[in-house]
Amino acid sequence: MDFKPIRNKLKTFTLDSVTNEILIILKKFEKDERKQRFWHPLILLKWNLEFSDKKYKAKTAKRADIGKLLKQLDELEMSHNTFRFKKGQSFTKTFTILAHQQFLYQEITWWDRFARQLILFNDLKSKYCIKKSFENLTNLSISTFLNISYIIWVYSHQSELTKVPYYGYINDDIKTLLTTIHSQKELKSYLDLLTVSKDNIHEILNEDNRVLRNYNLQTFEPSFFTRKPYFLHNNKLLIPHKDILHHNFNYFLYEYLKQKDKNFTTEFGLRLEKYVQLGLDESNQNYKTENELKKLIGLEKNLVDFIILDKVFIEVKAIESKPFVSANPTDKVLGNEFRKNLVKAYIKQMVNVAYNLKAQTEYFGIIITYKKLFLGTSQDIWNQFLKEETLKVWKKNEHSIIPYSNLFVMDIYTWDKLMQVLKDNSSLTLETVLKKVRDDNSSEKTKKFHFSMHLDEYDFTNFDLKYLKEANGRIVPEKASR
Repeated sequence: MDFKPIRNKLKTFTLDSVTNEILIILKKFEKDERKQRFWHPLILLKWNLEFSDKKYKAKTAKRADIGKLLKQLDELEMSHNTFRFKKGQSFTKTFTILAHQQFLYQEITWWDRFARQLILFNDLKSKYCIKKSFENLTNLSISTFLNISYIIWVYSHQSELTKVPYYGYINDDIKTLLTTIHSQKELKSYLDLLTVSKDNIHEILNEDNRVLRNYNLQTFEPSFFTRKPYFLHNNKLLIPHKDILHHNFNYFLYEYLKQKDKNFTTEFGLRLEKYVQLGLDESNQNYKTENELKKLIGLEKNLVDFIILDKVFIEVKAIESKPFVSANPTDKVLGNEFRKNLVKAYIKQMVNVAYNLKAQTEYFGIIITYKKLFLGTSQDIWNQFLKEETLKVWKKNEHSIIPYSNLFVMDIYTWDKLMQVLKDNSSLTLETVLKKVRDDNSSEKTKKFHFSMHLDEYDFTNFDLKYLKEANGRIVPEKASR
């Protein structure tokens, strides 16, 4: 199926009539606890802004017209190859596609998300100043951006606690509150950065490298509105659906700087490594750094960032799945995407160090990224691309010194969650947790798609890590807490 009939039908209706009907549907979905597929109306909203032609003689869209377009959008999505199941076919790729499409709306924002970003983007330093780069690009400091985001998060998602009603748009009351803390200029810079309208939609899309250019696949991409969550319509700054804010609060800084600053990725990788060390120190892990490993085994390259108790290797990679890869996770595409990072971490770094240490009978490996990769379990990763890539390098089973089942991939949030579990349970060791996850993932009944899900059985409730709590105390200015 092709998107063009949907586009062509959209163009027969007026911009405002389609927009108004979609916004009503989105608000209805927002109030529905069943979590309807609100990303489909969001696609129609984007296409409506993108393709509407004021010169075209158009008619007024009714609710039934939008319903028909949403049904066609469903059909377009279901025509994707991932839903053409065959007997004995693994569902991992389908889960990967749907995870990238939907899980970002389920990553609930909490105070730790802002604190973590303040540490990573503002506090930690290496060779390059990220906060200066961001300020030059946006006329905003990192701390101001996070302060404003935090207050809007409280307004949009904590109304039960604050007793301040959420109306679905940035109203004068919230603007007044924000300008008691920040200047009018700062607030304008913030909103301009995150706002889309009919007037600027084409300029934004032309610059946005996260938009899939294949419109037939856009049902699977993270919504454009996660990057531009404020929609200027009829002189109101609307939030089409408040769940789009989660991804914006959690990842806008990362995605924006990765697109705008060529020096960002290298610097951010170095900062991630320093951040991981904060957790190692707080949970009292016995570890060696990369420099200590150099002295220990005499190698200058293909080392790992940390080794815990001489048996658990930690490697930090500032990587993510590109939008095209997320929608097309074939074995070949995944192999090409992760050959120089995730694959390298396992076969050229961890296995290499293990052979030179020769101190343990069993090793484990953890690869830490900023965002979730949604690749499934170690077995899933092995079957999809890691086995083929590994056997190109190690042809005689040399990699078995670290069995692929002992390899784990997690995002930085999950790393903090793991450190918190170890801090809360002094008798629990990292090796014990890893063995439990490995064993659980060996059974269809107990396997879980992402490492973080395994940690829920340890009664994790909230973060009590000192570095996060200290950063949280600096997120909201003193004026906002009165």
